[in-house]
Amino acid sequence: MPQAQPTQAFVERAGVVARVVRAAGIPAPVTGVFLYSTRTPGLGFDTWQQKNSWSSGRVAFADGVQFAEGGTTRVDFADGSNETMQVLEAQQALTEAIGRPNDICERMPSCETLTITGGSLTTTDVETSHGRATVPAWSFTLQGLSRPVVAVAAPAGVLKSLQWPDPLPGLARLEQGLLRVGVLDWVDGKTLSFEFSHGLYETDLRAHVVEYDNLVVIGGSHGPLLPGGAEVGKTSTAVVTLGKPLGDRAVIAANTGVRLTPYPYLRQYLRK
Repeated sequence: MPQAQPTQAFVERAGVVARVVRAAGIPAPVTGVFLYSTRTPGLGFDTWQQKNSWSSGRVAFADGVQFAEGGTTRVDFADGSNETMQVLEAQQALTEAIGRPNDICERMPSCETLTITGGSLTTTDVETSHGRATVPAWSFTLQGLSRPVVAVAAPAGVLKSLQWPDPLPGLARLEQGLLRVGVLDWVDGKTLSFEFSHGLYETDLRAHVVEYDNLVVIGGSHGPLLPGGAEVGKTSTAVVTLGKPLGDRAVIAANTGVRLTPYPYLRQYLRK
């Protein structure tokens, strides 16, 4: 997707976004190592009832089952670096693995409670914002399940869950003819690479950037629609060059007004 002089519609949108972001306060850049994989890599079930029970949080430890204390270990990254951490206890690892339960079992009486009958500490490989990493994990044995459930045992303070910021309140929906920004892949001096979403039948795709003293707004635009509709979406990559190095300026998405953080490994993981 080539870079082009911003359209008048994009310039106006960038101005509105910049004002809204400044009024709300430019958020601090995200720091730390983020988990791109789920907290249960390779999770699988034998029946849909088991899957529903898990996602609804209907999981319990069998009476008398005990687990060793986690202790201290480390996360090993593929580049040779590592970080020491305290292993999550089995119950906490399970709670974080399930996440926020849904209510599907409230509507489906066939759900049963999954019972954990044992487990042990192991390691598993995950994708992170710092590349592939080997992390501690609990391998749980569940009654009636043909495979173990492996749950990451790294605390959220060491290996954070990847969360997309909510769009800024008060910002109108993106104007017709402009494109939605996704992941910021990387930043190198004056060059930014990012993902954007567009329709299959949108023509003349162009990337845009408008620069300000303390932030830059990125996005894009498209031309007329080809016959056939625009319901099928695609994701493509854009590269834009700034007038000067980005420095500590915030990169802001034109569609949401959120600050984007470069995750150099995320595109590869999402496209597997």
